[in-house]
Amino acid sequence: MKFIGKILQLFLLLLVFAAGLSSCAKEGTIEVTPKTLPEYVAQMGPFVNSELPIVRTCMVGYDKNNYSVSLNAVAATALPAVKVAYLAALKADSALIVSPTVTIPQLIAGNMTLGTPGKVFWTGINMCDKRPLNDAIVAANVLNSSTPAGTTTGTVPAVAKTSYVTAIAAAVTTRDAATTTIDRQVSEAITKLSDATNAFKAAIIK
Repeated sequence: MKFIGKILQLFLLLLVFAAGLSSCAKEGTIEVTPKTLPEYVAQMGPFVNSELPIVRTCMVGYDKNNYSVSLNAVAATALPAVKVAYLAALKADSALIVSPTVTIPQLIAGNMTLGTPGKVFWTGINMCDKRPLNDAIVAANVLNSSTPAGTTTGTVPAVAKTSYVTAIAAAVTTRDAATTTIDRQVSEAITKLSDATNAFKAAIIK
């Protein structure tokens, strides 16, 4: 009897434990509510509409959302085709979104077609505006070229010229760096070059 009693106790414990697990499982269940067709349209429409003007107007330059000037010749040659491919995919998706007969599977499939051409397109795009830094570099190069090293009036000591050339090179490195360069890095490069320019001007022999 004692043996049977222990078996019953063990059985009851197992039942309680199983009930606890079942309760935890129910509480931890994550229910995914599927999106409706209007929700998909509302999500995808603004994205496509925001991408279209960027792709249409982008060109090689130092502006934000333009192709980086520092791209090599091969990449630069491929730019027109990259732009055309992404623009075609965006236009097709845009037409799909406004279609009165579009279905959710069609929207999802259309959105997926943007992945590859979009990734290729954005690989070479400037993430910030580098024009102010480029303007500062151009002005610094003009000043440096028009001010020779020397010991007479209007010249600068050789050490000052070397330091200025180094500062300009550092600014150029930031300007031509990867397209992930951010605004803060550009601002810091402009400040450093401005300080170097002031030091160079102060070193000019009067």
